[in-house]
Amino acid sequence: MAPSNPYDIDAWTNPYTPRPPFRHLPAPVARFFGYRSPSSSPQQPHTLVVWACSFLGAFLGVSLLEGVYLNLPALSGHTVPTIIASFGASAILSYNTIETPLAQPRNLVFGHFLSALIGTCITKLFHLLPYAEFNKLRWLAGSLSVGVASVVMGMTKTVHPPAGATALLCATTVEITELGWWFLPLVLLGCMLMLTSALIINNVARRYPVYWWTPADLDKAKADRKAGDVETASQAKKEEEEKTKKQEDEKLRSLSQTDSDSATRSETSGRTPGENLLLSRKHQIMIEGDRIVVPDWMHTDEWELSILETLRQRVRNGPPDTATTRQEP
Repeated sequence: MAPSNPYDIDAWTNPYTPRPPFRHLPAPVARFFGYRSPSSSPQQPHTLVVWACSFLGAFLGVSLLEGVYLNLPALSGHTVPTIIASFGASAILSYNTIETPLAQPRNLVFGHFLSALIGTCITKLFHLLPYAEFNKLRWLAGSLSVGVASVVMGMTKTVHPPAGATALLCATTVEITELGWWFLPLVLLGCMLMLTSALIINNVARRYPVYWWTPADLDKAKADRKAGDVETASQAKKEEEEKTKKQEDEKLRSLSQTDSDSATRSETSGRTPGENLLLSRKHQIMIEGDRIVVPDWMHTDEWELSILETLRQRVRNGPPDTATTRQEP
């Protein structure tokens, strides 16, 4: 069965995407891949600890990239840049706002790489023009690269804002333009170095990543549902009608035994239980441990889906152990 949203790539791939294998690793090792035991209680570190980790992560992460780039040999005669500027913005996401979907590994790696690929391809096409004409049209190549990269990241659910600068650099920075296809392995190398440092530094006191590929429960993913087990009110209505059909039939037979009961029921309810359910959920979002129900008219994007899925996971896991949970002073 085709997904309810045919443009959601996760709706097609989640049923075939395996769970990350980190749960099989020893706990101290799995911790640095972002895995936490379901029985463990999440703890919010002190604000000063968060700031310290953000500083150390950004400083050490960017320093690592610069150190590696500076020691790379010339690539086909082209000098390797000291740093790719867009990684400065990625450092803020990867070490500061580490719980946002934009900072997860899928977005960091694929967002940068796809944008670099698109920017390089479009710049190569414009480079077929005479050099003087190409210089005049660098602005067009750059803006077109950012526009196409934005759409591709949206289609693949790999939106990473700093990657827009990666696409732009291909056309507007002479040093990057001259690298040509060599820019792609440099970007991929930078992504892997930043991801590695983020895994080590962030997992000392916090948790990163929140997920590797998708926030949805891959064990329960089905092709006829959106990512994250989100249902529409119509789908919930149909399920509710099927579950309560027998109970409602028995109730109707009981109420129809007397004329007074039948008249009372006609006055108080002129709709079927399914219609009542649909009307009550027109302006309602329902989050349960095994599903999420949204109104038919609401179209949820990646950001909203991740928030809903996070709340669903918290509802399913139950309340934390208050005896071990630290509170913010």
